[in-house]
Amino acid sequence: MMRIVIAVVLALQLLQPSLAMATTTIKSPLSYSLQEYGVVLGISMMGGLVRFIMALRRGTMLSLSMLIGELATSAFVGFLTFWACEAMEMNPLLTACAVGMMGHIGAKTLAWAEVAGRRFIEHKFGMKLEDTMPAPLGDR
Repeated sequence: MMRIVIAVVLALQLLQPSLAMATTTIKSPLSYSLQEYGVVLGISMMGGLVRFIMALRRGTMLSLSMLIGELATSAFVGFLTFWACEAMEMNPLLTACAVGMMGHIGAKTLAWAEVAGRRFIEHKFGMKLEDTMPAPLGDR
């Protein structure tokens, strides 16, 4: 009888990690509420608006189309940052800070990611990629 109890306890201990994995839910971009996406969109676009106002004070950005481009880029980068932070299971307040900062950086974030990806591919696969990346809008 004691052997059966030990075998059952041992079997449950060995099954515990797989049972824990079975209860976790895998999140997808469709599993978040509109409220969460609204907050992310607002924070990231606020970062882009601050960047535009700073460029406006320097006299480098003056048109409405540049503002729309800056806000769209900030929103895109903000969503990517949000999903990356969620994948790393970061604290929601730190996620909000990261979304705002990356939204402020905007196009420079995309340029950095492209350079990092290019370096990774060149190093990993030994390929030499052409440098065809245009300068971000804020740097022209």
